[in-house]
Amino acid sequence: MRKAVGLSAVFVLCFILSSCIDIFQHLTKDTNGIDRNTIRVTVSKAVLEMANNFSGSGAVDYEKFFDENDLDDMDINGYNQFGATIRRINDSMDIGYLVEISLDYKDKDIVNITNQSNVSFIPKYNGKNIVLPLNLENYDSFDNNAMAAAFLSTGKYRLAVNKKCISNIRKVTIKAKSKETEIGFLDLYDEYLIEVPLPVIMTSAVELRIYSK
Repeated sequence: MRKAVGLSAVFVLCFILSSCIDIFQHLTKDTNGIDRNTIRVTVSKAVLEMANNFSGSGAVDYEKFFDENDLDDMDINGYNQFGATIRRINDSMDIGYLVEISLDYKDKDIVNITNQSNVSFIPKYNGKNIVLPLNLENYDSFDNNAMAAAFLSTGKYRLAVNKKCISNIRKVTIKAKSKETEIGFLDLYDEYLIEVPLPVIMTSAVELRIYSK
């Protein structure tokens, strides 16, 4: 049984394909100081088709995938309050979903909503620091699927943060219950890149904490 919370349905749909998952998030600010939050969740068609060939399942029907998992039937209530736009991705390389959210943190109502919510991938600003809830632990679709778990172990969640959002990072940690573990990051001139193995965020509820200097 799937427990869909916020974007859970989107990620479960991609994971059920039992292939290589790519979760990429980009945070930046536009010229008006509004946060632009883009989340891309995709599965590699090449790996999916290779797996189907090995199993003798024949060609993959990607349109059938979307027909069976219509966006209108998804539980995205957690993101509706932020005015999220969700679009399908079905190009020559990948299949999945693209999520786009604009948030004006100068608006006190937006600040209150984000602070009170625990929706995954929605940044909370704590002074100069950023906290991102990553609550994807509700997935039980891979509990008894060794192949799916193996594919999962190779995947990463990647976050690119523009320096308009946080100019100088002192450290980045993963907070799970009472344990906080420091992880690495890359300084890419105008952005920072943070990478987290998927099992870390899909087997327990965690927070990604980005500390400013």
